[in-house]
Amino acid sequence: MNPNLKGVNEADLKETFEVAMKIRDKETANNEAVIRIRHIRKQIEEREKEINEANFTTATKDLLAKITTIEEDLYQTKNRSGQDPLNFPIKLGNRISAIRRSLETGDAKPTAGVYKVFEELSKELDGHLIKLNATLQTGLASLNQMLAGKQLREIKDK
Repeated sequence: MNPNLKGVNEADLKETFEVAMKIRDKETANNEAVIRIRHIRKQIEEREKEINEANFTTATKDLLAKITTIEEDLYQTKNRSGQDPLNFPIKLGNRISAIRRSLETGDAKPTAGVYKVFEELSKELDGHLIKLNATLQTGLASLNQMLAGKQLREIKDK
């Protein structure tokens, strides 16, 4: 601990660390959801090459549209260059990371604002994760049933 700090004790720093770890866990959940979506998208694209039927294509387009919407809420998919963050809005993952960076800048007890914003961002993320799970549960079951009928590998969620 920095001996020059006034009004900050070890308990404050421990509290900051604990909150930072909770935020980190939400960052991880956000990133894992994006990775999961991309993994499923890749499998769907591979199966589309193996089966060329209108009902399968329609079902995949519907599922891909739904999970792409969720992905775009979680992560800015249009970032390609260093200037893109200036041109496109930040998404949920960036906002969660920003609150952690704000918390970890300096040595002090977490403010009430940090708790409030973290709670709001956590609820937003939880809503997206619930929606993703429900979408995948129904969408993949339908696609996998079609794939099983053609004796093709199923699309795995994890």
